[in-house]
Amino acid sequence: MKKLFLFSYLIIGTYLCSQNSIHLVSTNPAGTSTISVINNGGGFTVTTTPSSSDVPSKFRFYNTSSSATFTYNVLRTIRNINNQGVNTATTYFCVGATCLPPNANTLTNPGDYIVLSPGSYDAFIAYFSELSTIGYSEVYYKIFNINNPNDTLGFTMYYNPSLNSVKESQNVLENITIFPIPAKDNINIHAKFNSPLPISISIYNILGQKIIHQHYNYSELYLKKNMDVSFLPSGIYFLKIDNLISGQNIFTKKIIIE
Repeated sequence: MKKLFLFSYLIIGTYLCSQNSIHLVSTNPAGTSTISVINNGGGFTVTTTPSSSDVPSKFRFYNTSSSATFTYNVLRTIRNINNQGVNTATTYFCVGATCLPPNANTLTNPGDYIVLSPGSYDAFIAYFSELSTIGYSEVYYKIFNINNPNDTLGFTMYYNPSLNSVKESQNVLENITIFPIPAKDNINIHAKFNSPLPISISIYNILGQKIIHQHYNYSELYLKKNMDVSFLPSGIYFLKIDNLISGQNIFTKKIIIE
């Protein structure tokens, strides 16, 4: 009986410790009302304009615990940033009353950590300054409880995701069609290349995890491929075609699975 009680206690204790206390929402420009909920592993899309200066995306994150006070920090990872020659787009973020410089990725002063009592919240703002030529950028943020590594919420900022491709596609790929979008069971890929080459086709989830990866060594200029996606959970994914010789990305497109 004691063993059973101890086992149950350990299971319940582990369950409680692994719970996520963080609730994140996007807000209106004034930061006064909720626009949408950002789930763990989710994303937030922003369309920029040329030479936009410090465009803010505003959020609130809450401590959903009904009884415990927690201390939080934020970690930023720049996965891709728009650059044109020597110029690079700029991104930085503010947590609570602290704004970090563009070269800082996390709060390093414990006095700047965010302490939230049960049910309270604080502000999080992601800033982005675009170049004169807009491009694709991707920045990952993780809000985490500094005393509990299981208590985290991560999400990705996608800036101009429709431009997520590289210049090589202009030299290798003549045209391509991906359909249907949204997809349910299958995705069709019809493409024409300027020269035959070995390629890979991959599908990634919004966390950057590779879900599907297939190699093709084509001796012709036309590609017609039907990919089974019926086993994928509903959500947003990215389909990427890479040149297996150079390792460079030829084409990337956001796809939606219903």
